Amino acid sequence: MFDRLKTAEPGDAVIDAIGHVDDALAAGRMPIVRDDEIVLMFSGGIDSTATAVMLAEQYRRVHLVTYRNGYGHYYFHRTRKRVEELNERLGERFTWRLMSTKADFDTLLVRDVLKDYREFRSGFIWFMGCKMAMHMRSAMYCLENGILTMSDGSNEDTSEMVEQMLISLTLIRSFYDRYGVTFGTPVYDVARDTSRQMIADLGLKMGVQVMDRHLCIQPTCLAGELYYMPYVIFNKRVKHEEAEVARFIRVKAEIAHRVMVEAFRRRGVDLDVLLADRQKQIEALEKARAATA
Repeated sequence: MFDRLKTAEPGDAVIDAIGHVDDALAAGRMPIVRDDEIVLMFSGGIDSTATAVMLAEQYRRVHLVTYRNGYGHYYFHRTRKRVEELNERLGERFTWRLMSTKADFDTLLVRDVLKDYREFRSGFIWFMGCKMAMHMRSAMYCLENGILTMSDGSNEDTSEMVEQMLISLTLIRSFYDRYGVTFGTPVYDVARDTSRQMIADLGLKMGVQVMDRHLCIQPTCLAGELYYMPYVIFNKRVKHEEAEVARFIRVKAEIAHRVMVEAFRRRGVDLDVLLADRQKQIEALEKARAATA
């Protein structure tokens, strides 16, 4: 059954890193759950950088995770430079992992991309499939390291992107709920001018501004540039049917779950046992908080 559900092991998927992170998960050893750390899906662009700055005020450590899907993704050195800038300005509060999601993306979409295109009749499947692979890997990262909260830099001003539609974010939140991870979008309602000012006040690089975009500060996705070019140039939104987007996410979420079960099994870890232990620790934390309230 799982022959087609092969995915890279978490350790093998790391391409570049800043800072040390202990993977506390192993056969017979569950990670200790802690609520003073958070994970942020990070590109180094305006929205994710503003999110990182905000989170650094609330958490002891912010884990920044960046993903490369292996299909036209370039210039990840820009993200590394942004992380280095943040650590210089804010006192080494950030760790960073650049990880490959190629194997996961292949499993979730690429191997069946023609079949999926015939079914959903839209190019959104490429980008939503890519993002689902990223969210799957992020959920695994949270489970491996006992982290309760996951976030990204989704913003209402860029909701023309299928992965930042409200229906998409709602279903992604439900995907994380299944694993005892709270998913949030801290800058969704924050005006981009506010984010720009926050970044400028820290003296961080702003890149080259072209209309509402800032170039040369985050990786480039060639497929995304081509797909959304009509919107960027002509302000012509790409239409995405909410019902079809929702159906696609639900289908891929179930595949992602099976991939996760198998990936943890290969490490000698039963996902159900891991989740049960995590829930027990969460309840103990909540009880401790209530006792001190």
